[in-house]
Amino acid sequence: MNTRVLTSRSLRVAAVAATAALTLAACGSNGDSKDAAGAPSAGAATAAGPVVVEATNGRITVPAGVKRIVSISYATGALLDLGVQPVGTSTIDENNPMELLPSQTEAAKKIEPIGSGIEINIEKVASLKPDLIVVEGATAFDWGVKKLEGIAPTLYFGIDKPVDLLTAQEKIATAVGKDAEFKKLKADYDGKAAKIKADHAAKLNTVKWSIASSYGGGEFLVDTSSSWVGRVLADAGATFSQASADPAEHEVTYSTEKLDVLADADIILVPRTAATGEVPQDTKDLDKQPSWKNLKAVQAGKVLPVTYATTDRYGTSIDVLNQVETILKGL
Repeated sequence: MNTRVLTSRSLRVAAVAATAALTLAACGSNGDSKDAAGAPSAGAATAAGPVVVEATNGRITVPAGVKRIVSISYATGALLDLGVQPVGTSTIDENNPMELLPSQTEAAKKIEPIGSGIEINIEKVASLKPDLIVVEGATAFDWGVKKLEGIAPTLYFGIDKPVDLLTAQEKIATAVGKDAEFKKLKADYDGKAAKIKADHAAKLNTVKWSIASSYGGGEFLVDTSSSWVGRVLADAGATFSQASADPAEHEVTYSTEKLDVLADADIILVPRTAATGEVPQDTKDLDKQPSWKNLKAVQAGKVLPVTYATTDRYGTSIDVLNQVETILKGL
């Protein structure tokens, strides 16, 4: 698939979300993000002064001291990573492409839903009186940015490839005055990746990794070293199977007749949904293919599930590193 658009996996997830019914809660976080003394709470954004942020929709001036933020799509996880809780967000359910860490789930329940997928309830957004709106989503979809800009300053980060998500999180941190928190998050990630690379160098140099999944229809996907998890593996010093080694595209679609492209993989990672802890059924069904059963990794019992297979930010990427480290310790 051409990397100038969002991957087929996320396109299919977002397409489902776009047709989902809107779920609007009767109650939510409508008050200012302040404690009893009137000071901003721990989850509030606290930018010291106006800042200009380069976004997909141009150079946007973010006002000082933004407190009431509406986040759409991946932006919610990016903000929660930084300790900022939005007042409104896209509905967080099985149709939302963004997955939360367990520690963020309870906080997310307190955020007012403003629609599902690209079906945003503009009136609901306006009723929350935001002083900043952050949209982080696939460029293949119309997020209604012009309408949102009529409500409050809006940062739109269009996502074409996985690395764009990390770039967006850094800019979001700057916009909400959380540069220090972002730097710590990135330093934690870099430090963890470096430690894994040093501690498991021998295994990383000899074991070949790949990432595969399926949506059925006689096809399967192979993620490459520039994909979500592929990027994390690369940072940890992993060696890739031939099918995953070329970073030119972050995922490639094959017919299930071509499952032998994974023949040299020692480990095949498959996605596990964070909410259910289960591998999606279409991916499970790959084991019905005779050529799948003949793969080296399958016969060795090294088809392993990974949560946050579409890791969209540093918080979930650290979790993926922890999972990779656990796998390496077990080899």
